[in-house]
Amino acid sequence: MRLQHRLALVLTALVVATGIAAVGPATTAEAAAPTTGRYTALDTTRAWSGTVGTTAKVVPIAGRAGVPANATAVVVNVEVEKPTAAGYVRVTPGGVDARVATQEFRAGQTISNLATVRLAKGGLQVKLSAGRGTVYLDVSGYYADGSGATYTPLDAARVFQGRVGTGAVRVPLAGKAGIPSTATAVAVNTEVESPTADGYVRVTPAGKDAQVAAQVFTRGTTISNLVTVKLAGGAAQVKVSRGTATVYMDVAGYYANSSTGSVFVPIDTVRAYAGPVTTTARTVRLTGTAGVPGTATAVVANAETEQTTAAGYLRVTPAGKDAQVATQVFGAKQAVSNLVIAKVVGSSVDRRVQVKVSRGSAVLDLDVAGYFVDGSSGSGFGADVSWPQCGTTLPTGHAFGVVGANGSLPNQSNPCVTQQVAWAAGAVGGTSQPKVQLYALAANPGRAASVWPTSNRDPGGNTVANPYGTCAGAYDRQCSYMYGYARAYEATHSRGVPTPSAYRWWIDVETSLSWQKAADSSDYRNQNRADLEGMVAALTAAKVSTVGIYSTKSQFNQIVGAVPSNSSLTGLPSWIAVGTDGAAAAQAACSAGGLTAGSRVMMTQYVVAGPKDQDVSCV
Repeated sequence: MRLQHRLALVLTALVVATGIAAVGPATTAEAAAPTTGRYTALDTTRAWSGTVGTTAKVVPIAGRAGVPANATAVVVNVEVEKPTAAGYVRVTPGGVDARVATQEFRAGQTISNLATVRLAKGGLQVKLSAGRGTVYLDVSGYYADGSGATYTPLDAARVFQGRVGTGAVRVPLAGKAGIPSTATAVAVNTEVESPTADGYVRVTPAGKDAQVAAQVFTRGTTISNLVTVKLAGGAAQVKVSRGTATVYMDVAGYYANSSTGSVFVPIDTVRAYAGPVTTTARTVRLTGTAGVPGTATAVVANAETEQTTAAGYLRVTPAGKDAQVATQVFGAKQAVSNLVIAKVVGSSVDRRVQVKVSRGSAVLDLDVAGYFVDGSSGSGFGADVSWPQCGTTLPTGHAFGVVGANGSLPNQSNPCVTQQVAWAAGAVGGTSQPKVQLYALAANPGRAASVWPTSNRDPGGNTVANPYGTCAGAYDRQCSYMYGYARAYEATHSRGVPTPSAYRWWIDVETSLSWQKAADSSDYRNQNRADLEGMVAALTAAKVSTVGIYSTKSQFNQIVGAVPSNSSLTGLPSWIAVGTDGAAAAQAACSAGGLTAGSRVMMTQYVVAGPKDQDVSCV
């Protein structure tokens, strides 16, 4: 794979699923609240019902129930009725069979759970782990490009508590717990306690008596479910189908037609945490894992508790906030799931929620389906540009930028390097990475080189201290060192980079360029290592303070092999490429070790459709 071409490609301001367009150099106005990832609330409507088994069924959603063709994700209540066997339901993007559960059920038990699902080709898919059951999909809103509402996460707070029966109870929400009068919809966790009969609860816009259920319950059993509900006159309404019950509503956030809120980025559902949870609050890092950047304001996640030792409830709150509200109610030895929209707090690279149970202990799984990001903070991911982007529109929203100093070969220039360095300097930040970074291509062509060194002098005529001895024009370590030195000298002196010593530089090492091979010499890997050591020496002589290496472990090993401890390459920062494996894989690569002994992985790179690159900050 030719990584150099990927390095030369740009990323969009947010992940490709959101469809954010790259529109000129970033300005404050442009960076605030992109028009993608915005929410449109709907009167909850049934989009599909049918029998589902263990074979995935793809369900077209775009074009149904008010969901337009350009929708990127939907908010859908998933009900499984009378399953024939105990198991769980999975609802994922069409064609994506994620190993996560949307909700668990017993044989014959009807259950519901809210899900936010990325649409793939306008559809999603649903399957059961065992048996068969009737599945209902009720849509309450969608995310899309264009007009719509942004989201503002709130610290969870109780906004309603009361006894509810079969007559609709109006619930005013605007003006409570930070919800403004301009709110178009709210996300509220709705708990039904001590119902006097079997039935279901409906939460709808005030005055709208939709024929859909937000959650199904049995007599005497307390249940909860997240509901995203459109507001009418600043209010919602709630009712139960039979008997009476006490209903609690705890707000997680609101949507409004505002340019100051956050926009939604859907991802394929990824497990972000699996571990114990007790009555002592535990903080869980959600940024830097599962594809969530450090600029996220909130995450959308399915919270599953299992192996519960006592009946109780789960709380998922912003780190440091021990709100007296329940995210999910469970019984002893029960597995149950609940969607949460959790506000994350902390530093720009480490934002967390906290989790605890009210009694006993449990195992908690948090599966992230997407995240919200404040448009003014950018995407949280870096961008790469080089010569192929000359004359093209560069992306906005990048947290940092990496610019190639070369053309398609190490002895060529990027004619737009000055403009692209200025573009990188306009990055919106949000990570601990320098906003501007450079990279230089590396190669060691030997006899294939158009020009090969014959002395220890650099292109400027200066004598270089060569640790391998004197270069006399042979294809050996001595002259390989000088070849690398010359290419890096040119990168900092002849490629038009303004103030090259002001930036971190990366040496791009990939098999697509010309290197010494076994057919050329039995010493080929040592010669290639000497070439890279020469580049490091030239960059250091140019007063570059930080030099790192970009590659994959397999390609670096193929070119260089084992690096001895006394090499100048040992311990240099690493920038690791993971290809098309996604943001979660790129984030996992942050802790998978660098290219040489003692190397710290500073950044990783992954590729999305286009193809386009995104860079994850690991520090």
